[in-house]
Amino acid sequence: MLKMIKFRYKEFVLSGIIIIVGLIVSVYRFGGLNPIIAAVGGLLFSIPIRFFWQSYMSPVLKIKKEVELRTFHPGDIRWEYVANRIIVENSGRSAAKNCKGYIVVEGKKERVCWTVPMERSNATINAKDNERLDFCAFYVNGPKEKKITIPKIIAPTEEGWGSPWKCRALDRIYECKVLITADNAEPIDATIKSNIEKKGIEIVTT
Repeated sequence: MLKMIKFRYKEFVLSGIIIIVGLIVSVYRFGGLNPIIAAVGGLLFSIPIRFFWQSYMSPVLKIKKEVELRTFHPGDIRWEYVANRIIVENSGRSAAKNCKGYIVVEGKKERVCWTVPMERSNATINAKDNERLDFCAFYVNGPKEKKITIPKIIAPTEEGWGSPWKCRALDRIYECKVLITADNAEPIDATIKSNIEKKGIEIVTT
């Protein structure tokens, strides 16, 4: 975490140091600080300070390795699925606004939904808090009707879960990505692998 903070602020700190060194050299060279140089130096120094503060206070999103499981019945009590929820954490010092979640397959992305009923499509993740993204669900059991192909893996739309046939079928997709974006935070993604036998997903990179 400390390394990440140093990397984020390095360019602002370096620019501030350059300005300070320039002012010191000016004093040494001219025996005093020229008022014009002082004014310009103060203005220039305020720019990296402002960017440093904005960066310091900005939200920082992270996809956790843990996956939360929840048994539910999409659209009908007869159908039972296990939903896999991805936990997105904000370790920053301000809220991440208008966060969106996507499933990305072969470069094409489609929206999925958050678990908060009032924030299905766009969520706010407060500082030092987390929210859950309904990423996909695995079939457990249902009616044994003939001539019905039951989707084994489904993903919700940005509006939430519907019946298994109104969701996106992911039966033939064994690896994809999850992408999280926000209005005021850097986008993050992770590689997702599905396991039908275990009825779950694995977050293999973050």
